[in-house]
Amino acid sequence: MGPSRRTECLQNTRNDILKFVVEWANNVRSEQKMLWIHGLAGSGKSTLTTSIANIFRDSGQLGAFLFFDRDVVERSDPTTVVRTLAHQLSMSDPRIGAAIRIVIEGNPNILMSPLPRQFQKFILEPISQSQPLTSTIVIVIDSFDECGTTEERETLLTVLAQDFGDLPITVRTVITSRPESDICNAFESRRHIFVYELDITLPSNSDDILLYFRHRMSLLCHKNKNLRLGADWPGEEVLLKLVQQASGLFVWASTASRFIDGYTPRKRLDTILRGEVASGAENALDALYTSALESSDDDFVQDFRDILGTVLVARQPLSSTAIDALLRRPEDTPSSHIISLLACLLQHSPTVRVLHPSFADFLTTKNRCKREMWFFDQPTYHRNLAIQCLHRMDTVLQQNMCNMTLSVDLRTERLSEDISYSCLFWIDHICAIEKDVTPIVDHLRDFLFRHLLHWFEAMSILRRSRDSISHLDHLLSWISVGLVELVRDGTRFARVFASSIETHPLLVYMSALPFTPTNTMLYRTFHDPEWYPSVRGGFQYTWSSLQMVLTGHEGSVCSVAISCDGKRIISGSWDKTIRVWDAITGGEVRVIQQKKSVWCIALSRDGRHIAAGYYHDGTVQVWDVLLGTCVSAMRGHDATVRSVNFSPDGRRIVSGSHDKSIRLWDTMTGAEVLPTICGHLNNVTSVAFSPDGKIIVSGSMDQTIRVWDTRTGAPVLVIHGHSGGDIMVSVAFSPKGSIIVSSSGCNIEVWDLKTGALLSTLKGHRLAVKSVIFSPDGRRIIPGSYDCTIRVWDVTTGFQISELRDHEDTIDSVCCSSDGRQIISGSHDNTIRIWDIQSNEVLPTERLHTPAVESIAFTPDGRRVVSVASTDTTVRIWDANAGSEVAQLQVHEEGMTSLACSPDGRRIATGSSSGAVQIWDITNTGSALSTLQGHDDAVCSVAFSPDGRQIATGSFDETVIIWDAISGTALFQPLEGHRDFVRSVTFSSDGSYIISKSDNHIIGYDAVTGRRLDTSEKHGDSPPGSIDIIINPHDWIIDRFTNRTISQIPPVVTRSCTAVHKTSVAVGTIGGRVFVIHFPLTLFTSQDTHTIAGEGRFTEGDSGEEDSSSDSCDGDGVY
Repeated sequence: MGPSRRTECLQNTRNDILKFVVEWANNVRSEQKMLWIHGLAGSGKSTLTTSIANIFRDSGQLGAFLFFDRDVVERSDPTTVVRTLAHQLSMSDPRIGAAIRIVIEGNPNILMSPLPRQFQKFILEPISQSQPLTSTIVIVIDSFDECGTTEERETLLTVLAQDFGDLPITVRTVITSRPESDICNAFESRRHIFVYELDITLPSNSDDILLYFRHRMSLLCHKNKNLRLGADWPGEEVLLKLVQQASGLFVWASTASRFIDGYTPRKRLDTILRGEVASGAENALDALYTSALESSDDDFVQDFRDILGTVLVARQPLSSTAIDALLRRPEDTPSSHIISLLACLLQHSPTVRVLHPSFADFLTTKNRCKREMWFFDQPTYHRNLAIQCLHRMDTVLQQNMCNMTLSVDLRTERLSEDISYSCLFWIDHICAIEKDVTPIVDHLRDFLFRHLLHWFEAMSILRRSRDSISHLDHLLSWISVGLVELVRDGTRFARVFASSIETHPLLVYMSALPFTPTNTMLYRTFHDPEWYPSVRGGFQYTWSSLQMVLTGHEGSVCSVAISCDGKRIISGSWDKTIRVWDAITGGEVRVIQQKKSVWCIALSRDGRHIAAGYYHDGTVQVWDVLLGTCVSAMRGHDATVRSVNFSPDGRRIVSGSHDKSIRLWDTMTGAEVLPTICGHLNNVTSVAFSPDGKIIVSGSMDQTIRVWDTRTGAPVLVIHGHSGGDIMVSVAFSPKGSIIVSSSGCNIEVWDLKTGALLSTLKGHRLAVKSVIFSPDGRRIIPGSYDCTIRVWDVTTGFQISELRDHEDTIDSVCCSSDGRQIISGSHDNTIRIWDIQSNEVLPTERLHTPAVESIAFTPDGRRVVSVASTDTTVRIWDANAGSEVAQLQVHEEGMTSLACSPDGRRIATGSSSGAVQIWDITNTGSALSTLQGHDDAVCSVAFSPDGRQIATGSFDETVIIWDAISGTALFQPLEGHRDFVRSVTFSSDGSYIISKSDNHIIGYDAVTGRRLDTSEKHGDSPPGSIDIIINPHDWIIDRFTNRTISQIPPVVTRSCTAVHKTSVAVGTIGGRVFVIHFPLTLFTSQDTHTIAGEGRFTEGDSGEEDSSSDSCDGDGVY
């Protein structure tokens, strides 16, 4: 309902308060800039507010009019309020509008900033810049108690109660609401807020209700002249009795008037008059509602109960059409007809709602409605609606229900209102059932085993796919034992593949399902190799430790933290942002824009404040997590702040800097509480408080660990012995505070705090450890390293428990949830990853490459896959169908960078980082046949000629060499022409020329003479064999012949290289795994709606070619 359709006060009613409001608004000498009008439900606040808004609209003073409605999502969302007010203010005053436009054009991201910053930039500053105003501006806000929940409106309430006080004296704000406790606490005792209570017992209030009854009865008589009621019907005495029964409530008067204005006004009036005058406002309403309900026919009661029960428990208002669909109403008795019979109590357009919240309260409170037939037991109707939701989904949900392809823009797809509602809220209704759960469990079992994946598809179409995570978590807490396994799988499925599912609905089946662990119930239930891709290898039999990948940062994620309640993850990045994430769904909650790169962050124990240290300028700032505003700033360091930490009580912050100093600050004031702590001879890289807050430990590039007294700043202990050169040192206390763990170079060292003695050294990382922490129970040590891995160590035994791979670059920071179940890591690869530290996944590390797989290839017959890695000394051969390893070739040096197979499948050629090329026999002996020397830098790409007699190699030295594959001699001098490394070399199908590619050029060479070819001389033919599949730079898998997109490698798989053979794709990962994806022929031949093949999914500038070096053994590669 828009402002033009809202009812205002009847003329000559509410004159006293309207006059007061106008005088208050125009009295600019008064410091009370806000007027809060509160009153009981039904006391006429909304009509009063509409009248106030219209008065100031007529006088040209209305700046904005905003009204809330708890039943309408878009009118109860606190996060949109400031933007809505700003929009209306900009329309009311061009100067304010111009100032707001400048703000948005200068920083479009400000639209998603926290509410206090929105208020400052959209309202306070534009209005202040538009001074002086010729008259007062009045902002009117109605029904604030219907704005979200108490928790959801907390920030907005703070803005209204505090920040609105900073507005100029010529800006006045009127707010109406019920006297809810949170609103009372915020508004009362504020100097700039005038509190006005609507007193329904005043004689003037009764006089106004009498005028209202006279007006409504006059209209009724005029409209129903054929009834011959008489001009003054029903008479003054009756009207006074109605006023008395109303007990001061305008909602009673309006409801009674609508009830009387029905088919038989005299009969309906007598029904009301038979009731006695109630002792209070609530009792008066109850009596009226009872009279209205009992006037209805008995035959319609059951229909009405079904419909009204749905209305009362629905999580959002539904149209009568949607109610008909959910309840399977017969066409001859639609819900709209039933609802119209009680039009005095219900609104039926555009959605069905009770006209006043007090009616819902009456129906759901047994001691108020008194009669069983009008009492609505909400759990019962939750069960009924849950069953109907499941039924509606069962009839509609199916694979590809919108008949789309992977190239369709899914914003064009829509689901009907009833199906959308069912998908969004069926779990809410199920979890509200408190007893008699057996019938719903049977329905639920059938639904889950038929439609779980279809529901994921629907949630993606609705753009609510991440909500499915919290929904299934909720269901998991309610579910019966027999369904736990599938629901738990569904929860993991939704988390692990969240980004894939929200990208496109059909990736549920063509990307997420194939990569689901094969031993899970979800995979066993839904996977069909005749219709869906099958993934072999990778040792993914059960859910892995990796739970979720969070993307959004555009620079290295240098620091991460998680709140004690496990609900929020905080990250700081070189992209000049601090981001707040929902730890359950992975959704981005807030972006706090910074003016400089963030180097480190810490989160206070209560989760309310973030401390951030910055690159280069030496500042530390404290930010409010909820508001996104800066609380305090600390200045004193002369260089990059490398580490910050809160004291256990949150009152102090310690910072360590590249200026070799440590400083201790007051969190709220920003004042330094101790003289600067000095003693380190090089950059301070890590600082931490002890659990009791009495001491601080610091680590430095001077290869020492130092312990300091927090009361005096005096040194307590100095530990020498690190030997990592200038490699960064990280330090942390154990939870009991008796042990310190530190890192320097590749090692982790455990120290006794009292004696400074070295207790143990943990070795295993191949590159330096950048971050190290204890688990909350103190039993594990968790470091993150430059080698892209996290390793978990047992403190007592010193044994490594697990190794977590999959980051693509240095792990800058790790933290652990307070329950010890999750590890969160931030990386140079711009991502945050959430890991399950208690996962039962068994990593067969002896059967994984040492990260990462550098090159991968199929044998010509497609039965084998060969892979090499840059940092281990093996060539591994895999069964392409089973995904299992069948052989290993041991080589003498690390650093293999590229790979190719001979056409006969008997030999492979490997290129290395040293520039050497080796040829191997892979059939029997596994021995090296020859070594080819000629490149001055790493070999990036290798290829055999079609007859296997020549080998071509491309290198970081920007040259191509053509070799005799038998003798191992170079046929020509290195071929030049490229100005960047040569990432790909390929022979033509007849072997007469070579195509080589770098980032800047495509150059052809004659394979016989070595002569450089002009572009026009390249014939454009393909390598030998048939290339059916290509993978573009965004991991989309495409049928090359038809240009149809058929799948995508999910983001949780950090691919490093790929190879293709006909309808199979081999994938090597950063984590050292090898997967083989087999696509069924039905994806290439079937044209019905169950195929997901669509047009190619390229972005502008994509060539459809692989963006990293990879070769197939028979030329069926991605080039």
